[in-house]
Order: sequence, then structure tokens, then C-alpha cells
Amino acid sequence: MKPHRLQIEAFGPYADPVEIGFDALSQEGLFLIHGTTGAGKTFLLDALCFALYGEVSGDRSIKALRSDHADPAAVPRVCLEFSAGGARYRVERSPAYTALKSRGAGTTEKAAQGVLFRLVGGEWEPIASRTTEVSREVEGLVGLNVGQFRQVILLPQGKFAEVLRARAEEREALLKTLFDTVMFEQAAGWLDDRAKAGRIAVAEQTRAQEVLRRQAAHAWSPYALEPETEAEPEPATQADLERLVERIAAVVASTAACLTQAGAHLNAAQTAQAAMDKLADRWDRRAVARARLTDLEAKQPAVQDYRQRLGRAERAEQLRPSVEAERQAREALATLQSGLHSQRLETIRARDGAQALPLSVEVLDLMALPSLEALAAARSDLAVRRSEVAALVSQAQEAEQARAKAAAARTAADQAEELLKRSLTNREQRQQSRQVAAEALAQARSAGDQLNGLQRAAQEGLERARAVEALATAQQRERDSLAAKVQADRQRAEAQAALDACRRRQIAGMAAQLAGGLVPGAPCPVCGAPEHPAPAQPTDPASSEAALTAAERAVQGASRAAEQAAVAVEKAQGERKAVLEKAGVAATDPEAAAAAARGAAEALAAAQGLAAQASSLEQAIQADDQALQALQDTIQTANTELALQTRSAADASERAASLGAAIARDLGEGVDPQQVLQGFGPLETALKNLATSSAASTGATSRLEQASGRLAQDLAASEFADGQAVEQALKEASVRAHWAQRIQAYETEVIELNGLLASADLADLPEARPDTAAAQAATAAADGARTEATRRDTQARGAQAEIQRLAGEHRQGAEALAGIQERAQLLSGVADRCQGRAAPYISLQRWVLSAYLGEICSYANQRLELMTSGRYQLRLTDGGSRGGRQAGLGLRVLDAYTGEEREVSSLSGGETFQASLALALGVADTVQAHAGGVRLEALFIDEGFGTLDPDNLQLAMDELDRLREGGRLIGIISHVGGLRERIRCGIEVLASDRGSTVRVGSTVEPR
Repeated sequence: MKPHRLQIEAFGPYADPVEIGFDALSQEGLFLIHGTTGAGKTFLLDALCFALYGEVSGDRSIKALRSDHADPAAVPRVCLEFSAGGARYRVERSPAYTALKSRGAGTTEKAAQGVLFRLVGGEWEPIASRTTEVSREVEGLVGLNVGQFRQVILLPQGKFAEVLRARAEEREALLKTLFDTVMFEQAAGWLDDRAKAGRIAVAEQTRAQEVLRRQAAHAWSPYALEPETEAEPEPATQADLERLVERIAAVVASTAACLTQAGAHLNAAQTAQAAMDKLADRWDRRAVARARLTDLEAKQPAVQDYRQRLGRAERAEQLRPSVEAERQAREALATLQSGLHSQRLETIRARDGAQALPLSVEVLDLMALPSLEALAAARSDLAVRRSEVAALVSQAQEAEQARAKAAAARTAADQAEELLKRSLTNREQRQQSRQVAAEALAQARSAGDQLNGLQRAAQEGLERARAVEALATAQQRERDSLAAKVQADRQRAEAQAALDACRRRQIAGMAAQLAGGLVPGAPCPVCGAPEHPAPAQPTDPASSEAALTAAERAVQGASRAAEQAAVAVEKAQGERKAVLEKAGVAATDPEAAAAAARGAAEALAAAQGLAAQASSLEQAIQADDQALQALQDTIQTANTELALQTRSAADASERAASLGAAIARDLGEGVDPQQVLQGFGPLETALKNLATSSAASTGATSRLEQASGRLAQDLAASEFADGQAVEQALKEASVRAHWAQRIQAYETEVIELNGLLASADLADLPEARPDTAAAQAATAAADGARTEATRRDTQARGAQAEIQRLAGEHRQGAEALAGIQERAQLLSGVADRCQGRAAPYISLQRWVLSAYLGEICSYANQRLELMTSGRYQLRLTDGGSRGGRQAGLGLRVLDAYTGEEREVSSLSGGETFQASLALALGVADTVQAHAGGVRLEALFIDEGFGTLDPDNLQLAMDELDRLREGGRLIGIISHVGGLRERIRCGIEVLASDRGSTVRVGSTVEPR
């Protein structure tokens, strides 16, 4: 994976949109991420990790990623363009955050979003649109999960040393996140499960064999103590079971012989009983027939009576229509007359229960049956009165509604008054709360306005304190440079004096040499005079040309040294003046300068704390204003509602009183029109029913007279004296048919019995009944003997089959047990070895992890030797916790200077960083080697270089230079100033009170 462009907005300290182009940094390969502490350098790595996996790289929570400096409407987002597998992708993510509602006041929670695009033909095509899908796709593209990504590409501050410093068990957990060794753990677990299952199978098969032997002993137990058998111990082997098979076979042969003999005895007894039973059956049938015929002869008079009654009933049946018509007419009239009496009483009760009746109803005589005309007039007057009372009911309902409306209005008025009181109280509380928040906001804004000045004051105080600390050094450098200048000036003067003396000697030597060549009378070659009164005499030896040249060079060197000393003095004086200028009046009091710096820093921190509250206070004031406006609206609404409901209650009460007075005038005081109207209903129904029944009674009387006339004519031509005699003779058709059937059955049975007694089958029988009890007793005894013999034979054969089956299953189980035991021993041995329970007491998964760690150390040592000039190497040890469970993952360091191995905790801070960096790079190399062709084209290292001295820093940077030679992009987060001289380009993170920004380009400071 190689990043190309990173865009950030409203994310962490980056409020405004920020874009970083990694392609420009790739030209150098190695770039620096630098800036002030807290500016947000590490947050760039968080953004990179969040874009790919939806998680941050460090210990931050993903629930608070939105920038506090961003506009409230801004959406936090991270966008990363990267290449992987020869294709280019863009991933965009937004974390979950709290946003302002688009409508109305308040906030709403926004869920995390994510989408992944692929560049195809110049167009971005989406390939995943859910956060989990995006993470899954990115993991497949990069070839690393988030844990591996943090360990091999992002090396967070203080985190990439975990592999080095971790305990064996912690190192095991970390290596598990980097390398997929689950299948080895699963394989060991699977083997352990199979071994446990094997041991269980052996135990179960052993128990099954024991159960088979016990079952065989149980099957043999009924025969173990019989007289013809010998005691047999419980079988313990297959041979014992085979002996039981032979013994039970002998028992089965004996029971089979007994069963055959018992069957023969039973057949003979059953034949004798059958002959005796047949003779007894013939005798019994003759006796039954004789007894039945005697009974039938005794019933002959009753049968004759049935014949007479049947004939009279059939003659009366011809008069049935006339008799039934007269009876029905008489019963109908009686029923109507009885109903009229009940209806008159019901009408009287209904009239007594009614109120406000018309006069025609009140005077109606109900002690006798009224005429139809009087009933009609009363019903008509009552209907008119119903209409009048119904109108009064409507008025009463209207009055009740008015009273209910008045009560509801009074209740609403009380509620409005209560709401008004409560809203006034809440408004006063809100006003007080807003006043407190406004005062706090004023303080916060004042603190915010002072931030720039306080920041400058804090920075100036810090610079003054540092200047005061540096002043003594600058003054000492000035004194040293002045002393050096005095010394250089003295040395230059001495060199110049030596040169002058050398030149004088050279000139004196030349004059003596010329004087030695003068000839008296001959002109001087210098002045031309013929006389030579005082020729020069040689004194000191003349200086040679070489001595003169050496003296001139000494002067030149001393002059250059003096000039350099003068420059050094000027520079030292300038530095002292600069430091003194920065220190100001505090130069004479270092403690006061330090105290002033601390006070300025504390004031700045306090102001920052107050200023940070401004946004929340503004939101609180805005919420108070909105609440106050809502309360004002509520108060106004409550006042209006109170007035309206009070007026409505008065109007409704007045209307209810008016309607109640009108009803009382018509019906009387306290009379309910609804009850009056309800009393009319039963009376109207009773009058209607009474009129209907009166008309029906007149018709029924006429019909009775006609039916009585027809019946009298029919009786005159019959044998019956009156209708009652006819009704007594009448019988239902079913009864007549039953009588005829009984008469026919009697005659048929008599004929059949006489024929049976005359048949040959019942002839020649003895007078006494044959005795069958003895034959039945003999058969029962023979049958019991055969049943017992059958039971014993069946039981013996069942035992034989069971023992044979158990012996066969035991034979097969013994063969299976041998195979199961062999497999269980093999599985247990392999499982114990893979679980670390057998020598060398290291599990399969830990052995694989140890191999990975050994490979990591091999890669790491290639770099550690270079970074430490061959001094240190990491060594894998077998040491672990008690029992060897942590064996194979120990790390020690070999010191080539001493030739001894020692604990990694004994390394110094810089040495720990070197070893940790080498180990982290070794992890990256190993993961890349085992990740199926994954290319790790980028690496980011957060801090740690400040622990290295200049020489070791140079070695570490040389190693990183070798890494970028393969085309890898390497980013370093550090405050070390020396790195800016070595790394020529990078990302500078600039902090401000409105959030952080970045500048991508050269790291060289302008001169």
C-alpha cells in the first residue's frame, strides 16, 4: 500500500480543510513531520489509519474525533487516495459525531459513514458503501488487518517498542495479531479433542464390554441354581461367555422335550371336552325352547287385548281431524283470554310507572277489557305526548351539555392558571440562568481576547527565562573570545616584530657585504662616492631567505588568527547583546525570570480554559434564549386561554340554568324528562299488545263455534259418545305399528319353537343334563401344564438368543477395543506434544510463533548491527515461565563488547530505541515475507530519535536511507533539530487558536 493524497476536514485539531500530497514527498523518499508539541502531528497518522480501517492509530477514542474548532455545520471527514495491487483507490470516511438539527433547536447523533472507490478509466467507481464492507475490502487490498498495519506501517509513539519490552505472554498475544497461527492452535486443539475422545471411547468400550458380560450373567442367572445345572461364576472373558452358550443350549433341549409332552396331554383333554360340550349344548337348546314356549302360552290373553285396542284405535283415527280442530280452537281461545288478563295487569303496571300522561290514558278503565275505540284514542294521545316530552329531553340534554362544558371550561381555566404560574416561575429561573451564563461568557470572551497577548507573554517569558539561563554562557563565550583575541593580537605583534628584526638583519648583512667589496678610490656602487669614510661592519649573522619567508608566513598566520579572533569577539558580543536584549531587565534576576515565565504560562492556561468554555456557554445562552421565548409564548397563550375559558364557563352555566327552568315549568320541579320518556315505552307497548290481543280474541271465539258444530255431526255417525272418548281411543301411528309388530312376532315365535322341538337334532336326549365340569377341569390342568412348559421353553430360548448375541457382540467389541486403544495412545502422544505437555514442553502454536520471532530477529539484527556499529544482536531464548509454557519467546541482547548476553531491559534509552526500531522493521519484513506478496511501500515512525546521540542518530538515518532506496516512502515524526539538516522535505504542522494547518515542502529554514 502506498498513499498518494490525504484530505482532512473538521477532524481532530484540523478545523479547516487540509490536503497532503505524498507523491511530492515520494521523490525524496524520506520526509519529516515536525511542528510544535500538541499541534497535531500524530493525528495525521490517526487520520491515515482511520481512513483505511475506521480506527485511530494511538490510544484516542473514535467517539471524539470531530474538531472542536470547526464550524458547527461542518462534517468531519477523512479522504485517502492510495494504490495497492497495481490499482488506485479512494476511501472516504466520517466518524460518528453530534450535529445540530437541520430544523429547530437541539442536536442529533450522526452515524459513522464510509465508502470505497476504485479508479477505472479515469472515473471513480464505488465498490463498497458500508463501514464494515469498506474495512473488509481495505484489509483485503492492503493485505494487513488493523493490528498488523499499526505494527508494520504505522509505528506509533512508544508503541513499536512493545515487541522488545513485552513479557513472553504479551509478546505471544502480539505475534498472534501479526501472524495467522490460529490454524496451528486449532490443529493442536483438534488433536487434543480427538485424544480426549479417544480416551473416552476406550473407557466407554471397556464399560460396554463389562455391561455385555453382566447382561450375559443376568440372562443365565435363572438357570444358575437349578438342580440339573452347576454354579457358574460371572463371565470375565470371551471363553467364559462361550461356555455359557453351551450350557444354555442344553437347557433349551430339555425344555423343548417337556413342551412336546405337555402339548400331547392337552390335545387329548381338549378332544374329550369338545364331545361332552356338544351333547350339553343340544340338551340346553331343548330346555330353552320348552321354557320359552311355556312363557308364550301365558302371554296369549295380553296379545288378544292388543288386537282389540288396535282395532278401536284405527276406528277412532277416522275422527281425529274433527276432534283436534275443536280442541285447538278451544285451547287457542283459552290462551288468548289468559293473555288478555296478563296484558291488562301489565298495562296497569306500565301506566302506574309513567308520569305526565294525557287525560285519555289516565281515565282508561283497565279492570275490564276496554273497547278497541278507547284503546286507539289513548294510544294516539300518548304518541302526541311522547313528541312533547322528547323535545323536553333534547332541552335537558342541551342543559347537561352546557353544564359539562362549564365544568370543562372551569377545569381548563384552572389548568391555564397553573400553567401560567409555572411558566412565570420557569421564566424567572431561566432569566437567572441566562444572566449567570452571560457573565461567564463575557469572562470567557475576555479570556479569548487575551489569548494572543497571553500567548505572546508566555512565549516572551519563556524566551526571557531561556535567555537568562543562556546569558552566563554568552558572557563566558565573550570573555573567552576577548582573551583569545588579546592572545592572537599579542602573537601577531610578536610575529611582526620577529619579521622586522629579520628584515633588519638581512639589510645589515647586505650593507656589510657591500662594504666588504669597496676599493679605496673606486666609486661606491650605492652612492658613487670615491671615498669610503665609515664602511658598515658585520655584526649579527645575516638572515637567510628561508628565515625571512618563515617569518612572513608566521605573520600571515598570526594575522589570520587575530582576524578570526576579532570576528569571534564580534560574534560573541552580538550573541551576548541578543541574549541580553531578550533577557531585558530580568537579566539580573534569573529566579524572577523563571517565576515570571511560570506565571505567564499559568495565566495562559487559565485563559485557555476559560476561552474553551465560550462555545458551550454560547450554546447554553442560545438554549436559554430559545427557552425564554418559548416560555413567553406559553405565558401569552396561558393568559388568553384563561380569559376564554372563564368566559365560556359563565356562558354555559347561564344557558344550563335557562333550560332547566323551562323543563321544570312543563314537568314540575325535579322531574327528569328522560325518565318520563322512558316510562312511555312500556305503556305504549302494553296498549299496543292489549289492542292486538283483543281483536284476536274475537276471531278465536268464532272459530271455536264452527269446530264444535262439525265434531257433533261426526260423533252422531260413530260408536263414540263424545270427543273425550275419541281422544282416549286415539293412539299414535308408532304405537299402533308397535302393537301390530308385537302380535306378529308372538305368532311367528310360537310356530318356530314348535318346529325346533320336533327336529331330529333335539331327539334322543337324556332327561338329565350331561356333566361338563370334570372335562373342563381336566382340560384346564393340561393347558396349565402346557403353558408352564411353553413359558420355560420360551424363556430358555430367549436367554439362549440373548447370551449368543451378547457373546457375539463381546467378541466384536474386543476386536474394536484393541483398535481404539491403539489409536487413543497415538492421539494422546501427538496431542500432548502439540499442547506442550510432553518434552520439549512447547506447544505447536508457540513453536510456530517462536519460528516467526526467530525470523524477525534475523531481519532485525541485519539493521541493529549497522545502527550499533556491530555491537548488539538480538537473541531468541527458550526461557519462559514455570513449566515451560512461555518457552521459545524470550529475547535477550548479545553485547559484542563483553561477549555476554543480557536482558533487553538493561539497554539505555537510545539503545532501546535502536533495538526497538530494528525489531519493528524486522516485523515489517517478516509480515511482508509471509503476507502473500504484500508490498509495504510506506513506513511512518513517531518520535524516539531524541534518545540518540549524534553518531547513533547518523547510523539510524543511514539505515532509513537504505530502506528508501527500494522505493519505500518513510515519514518521521520528531522534534530533533538535527533531522531537519539531514531530511530536506517534509510536513510542518502549524498550530493556532483556530485549529492546526499544514505546510508541505522544504524543511530548511530560510536564512
